[in-house]
Amino acid sequence: MKRTIVLILWALSWNVLQAQDSMEVMKAIRATNILDNGWNLRTSYIGLTFKDKENTVGSPYLYPEWRRMWLDSMDNKPVKHSVVYEANLDLEKNELIIKGGDGKAYTPETRQVQMFHFQRGDTQHIFVGLRLGDSYKFVQELAAGKYCLVKEIKISFARADFVDKGMIQSGKNYDEYRREPVYYLVKDGIPEKAPLRKKSFLSLLDKDPQAAATSRKFLSSYNGPFDETAMVKTVEAINK
Repeated sequence: MKRTIVLILWALSWNVLQAQDSMEVMKAIRATNILDNGWNLRTSYIGLTFKDKENTVGSPYLYPEWRRMWLDSMDNKPVKHSVVYEANLDLEKNELIIKGGDGKAYTPETRQVQMFHFQRGDTQHIFVGLRLGDSYKFVQELAAGKYCLVKEIKISFARADFVDKGMIQSGKNYDEYRREPVYYLVKDGIPEKAPLRKKSFLSLLDKDPQAAATSRKFLSSYNGPFDETAMVKTVEAINK
């Protein structure tokens, strides 16, 4: 009897595992088909990894590994039921990189995507497409409403410049990717650069007396430096 029960449990476990494997395969195929049929793919990568290069500090990629990503708006239409993709963001090239089900990674046409988000546990990073000057950029949305606060993550690459003159040494002996956050306050689709200086930030609201009064009242009782967190909380207060 015990042997029979063990065999039954083993069979059920095997069926569950087989079903899970089949579901993963179907999800991968589905994701690949959507990429192939729905998007204009400009580039494909094989064997792409996001690990830091040898003798290099930092990376042009948002994350050090693939992350789960959902599409929220594509071709100027909301996506009601997004496939869960494995993806990353190339900050230097401003490209969304999506892992297909065929071992390759794909880069869709940037302008086709208006909004997407990455999520890991309770942490969510939302990105939206925004025209900055002559370029269409993916920027991180920090606060949304009548006023939106977004962050562009600029990447610069600095080569090793180590010089050894015997007694005098200077520079660094490694290449480096450097990140610089640039903030924008957006209203009616029009972005204005928002420096991390309280006076400069408040001046952006001079044409909106109610928003200006709300922001000044909030910041008058805010305990802490005027940093990214302070800007986010201020914009959230304005949007209430």
